[in-house]
Amino acid sequence: MTSELKHHWQPAEQQRHAVAGPLPGGKQHGAGERLDTLCGRRVVAAASNELNWLWPTCDSCMEVAKERVGATT
Repeated sequence: MTSELKHHWQPAEQQRHAVAGPLPGGKQHGAGERLDTLCGRRVVAAASNELNWLWPTCDSCMEVAKERVGATT
């Protein structure tokens, strides 16, 4: 098993979206940065703060993320 991240999560456009690969440079994306998500959308990153991490998870990103890690449920 590899410890390399296949994706990471980022608050964007009132949801938590998954983005392919590890965080660039190990740091959160900046507010306003455009990101291509696992659900196929191009979104604008929101600031990473305690409230934004409580936004609902994008269902489509979650499905793709599960496939990428081999989850069966």
